[in-house]
Amino acid sequence: MDQKTKTIIIIVSCVCGLAIVGIVALLISMSHLRKENEEKDREIFNLNEQVSFEQSQAVLRFDDEHALDEQLQTFEHLKVDNDSLQQLLDQQTEHAKELVSQIKKLRQENSSDKARINALLKELADVRELIMGYIRQIDELNQQNQALTAENEQVKQENQQMRRENTHLTNQNQQLTETVTRAKQLDVTHFEMTPLNNRDKKTRYLRKTVKLQLDYTIGKNITTEPGLKTIYLRLIGPGDQLLGESESKVFDFEDGQVPYSLKQEIEYAGEVYHGTFYWPFSGEAQEGTYRVEFFADGNQIGQYSFLLD
Repeated sequence: MDQKTKTIIIIVSCVCGLAIVGIVALLISMSHLRKENEEKDREIFNLNEQVSFEQSQAVLRFDDEHALDEQLQTFEHLKVDNDSLQQLLDQQTEHAKELVSQIKKLRQENSSDKARINALLKELADVRELIMGYIRQIDELNQQNQALTAENEQVKQENQQMRRENTHLTNQNQQLTETVTRAKQLDVTHFEMTPLNNRDKKTRYLRKTVKLQLDYTIGKNITTEPGLKTIYLRLIGPGDQLLGESESKVFDFEDGQVPYSLKQEIEYAGEVYHGTFYWPFSGEAQEGTYRVEFFADGNQIGQYSFLLD
C-alpha cells in the first residue's frame, strides 16, 4: 500500500469517528430536552389539576347551597307512613333551612369569615347526606311496600283461587249429595186405577162406580234405608180440588205442610213393592180427569192421571 492510500484511510477514519461522537452527543442532548419537557408538562398538568379542583370545590359549595335550596321545597312536601322517619326528616329539613339562611346572610354581608362559611357548608353537606339517607330509607320502604303489595296480591289471588276451588268442591259435594238423595228416593214405577161397584167388582159404568182401587208399584232400591215407610196419596178431582181435604190430614213437604187424601204405612225392604189404596166416593162419582200424587220421606215419588167417563 502506497503512502497516498494510507493517508486517505486515516482521513476517512477520523471523519467517521467525529461523526459518531457528534451523533452520540446529539442523542444525549435530545434526551435531556425530552426529560425537561416532560417535567414541565407534569408541572403544568398538576397546576391545571389544582386549579380545576379548586374551581370544582367552589362550584360544589355554590351548587350545594342552591341545589339544597331547591331540594328543600321537595323535602317539605315529602310524606311517609313511618312516623319516626317522618319526624327525623322534618327535623333535618328544618335544620337545613336554617343553615341555608345563615350562609346566604353571611354571603350577602360579604363576610370575611371564610372559616365560618366553610363550617356551615360542611354542616350543610352532612345534613343533606342525612336527608338523602332518609330518602334512601324511604325508597327502600317503598320497595318493601311494593313487594308486600305484590305478595299480598299474590296471596289474594291464591285465596280467590282457593275459594273458587272450595266453591267447586262444595258444588260437587252438593251434587253428590243430591245424587245420593235421589238415589235413595223411592219411585212409583207403575200405577193403575180400577173403578169398583158396590160389590167391589170392576165396573165400566160411571153411575155404578162407588169406589176406586188405586194400585201402585214402588221400584227396587237397595240404597235407601229399609224399614217402615209412610206413603201419602193426594187424589185431585176434575174440579182441581183435593178429595178428602182436612186440616188434620197434612204432612211435611219442603218448607211447609201439604194436605193429603190417604196414607198407609208399608214395610219396605229395598225390593219391588206392590200396594193398593181405596177411595170410596161419598156421593156419585164425577166424570172427568183425575190426578194422583204419591209422596214419601219428604219427596214426591210419583204422579199419574186417569179419566172417568
